[in-house]
Amino acid sequence: MSNEPFSSYPDVVTVHDMQKMLNISRNTAYNLITTNTIPYRKIGRIYRIRKSDIISFMKQDIDQE
Repeated sequence: MSNEPFSSYPDVVTVHDMQKMLNISRNTAYNLITTNTIPYRKIGRIYRIRKSDIISFMKQDIDQE
């Protein structure tokens, strides 16, 4: 298995995947994307989030501590 964080997830994930990755609630996940804290694209009715943006968000959060 790779040392890359979240290596078991595809490069583009859904909100549900992001919830599992970050162990957060549905409301928190939607709050992160609708406030553009984590960038997203809406394709049809489905939000898509790049895994790299989630990793960047996590690194940014760690750097601020």
